[in-house]
Amino acid sequence: MSGSAEPLDSLQSSNLLDVPEPAAEEAGERTALVERPLDSLVSDSFLRPSFTLEQIRTFLVVAGREHVTHAARILGLSQPAVTQQVNLLERALGVRLLEKVGRNVRLTSAGLEIAGACLLVMRSLENMEEVAQSVRGLELGSLNIGATQVAANYYLARALAVFASKHPSINLDVTVTNTTDVCEQVSSGHLDCGLVDAPVPKTNLITTRVATDEVILVARPTHPLVGVRRVHPRQLRGLCYLVWEPGAATETIAAELLGKGYVLLHKVQLASIEGVRRSLLAGMGFAAVPSVAVADDLGSGMLARIELGSRSRPISAVRRPRLVGPAVETFWAVLTTHCPRPLAGRPAAAPTSMRSPDWRGPG
Repeated sequence: MSGSAEPLDSLQSSNLLDVPEPAAEEAGERTALVERPLDSLVSDSFLRPSFTLEQIRTFLVVAGREHVTHAARILGLSQPAVTQQVNLLERALGVRLLEKVGRNVRLTSAGLEIAGACLLVMRSLENMEEVAQSVRGLELGSLNIGATQVAANYYLARALAVFASKHPSINLDVTVTNTTDVCEQVSSGHLDCGLVDAPVPKTNLITTRVATDEVILVARPTHPLVGVRRVHPRQLRGLCYLVWEPGAATETIAAELLGKGYVLLHKVQLASIEGVRRSLLAGMGFAAVPSVAVADDLGSGMLARIELGSRSRPISAVRRPRLVGPAVETFWAVLTTHCPRPLAGRPAAAPTSMRSPDWRGPG
């Protein structure tokens, strides 16, 4: 029995889940596994085991106690039930695991190897329980959030800051794209939730309005359209107009506000709202932008509104209807209560298209 004393000592546990904390390297490996992309876990090669976890647990308790009766007492089973569990495991694996020595039992050479593998299985189960507990307690995990450019730049930051301050161990990843793409990726499960500024496509997603955004036309105070309340389409021909997201909801609104003259504009495409803002401050053309993006510039007089109408639109949070995990549920609660209202600006005017395009003006 002395030859098997050391390995058997490592099996002395009544529940086989009471194992030491993993080393730092092991914990890191466990976290890395959880954070791998789902694609790396997709496999058709996982074998369906011919044995059960209860058979493994019973075998380890017997091996650790070197006595079937003692093991039966610990497991709360009858002695024949314990013997049957071990026999079923031996039959499934095709090897003899234990041999009798008087009233006791001991591991065979094959049993010693199998016991080591079984102990790794039970340790892995404990790791899985620890991971689940960490996820439930928001101590581990990640969130993939989608947002439009407007939502990401002006409405999402506060919610992210509040959530991150309370749950610093949760990794946050924000994908900036258009409303349709955000909704499609949330529906498919590639994103956990999203924040958008355009009308949400018809889907089964839960949609919650968290703020109201106003789209306005702005330019430098010296621009010829500033102070004008009516304009004829031909007066827009060739005017420089800055675009930051072609085909987006903002441009749909701009086309409504400017009517037939929208297609006559000389359009310059820039990469972002901030790029448009800086170009406007430099005296380049005019643009349709969220009022929240230029509130400070309007307040300082560096930019001015063009009074050809405006539009209000909702900033909406979207998610799948079913429960999707504690991290998502917690972030959703933050997102729907901590999105800021737009910065100071005029209340949105009543929805209006281009007002009676009969102004002729100069030129």
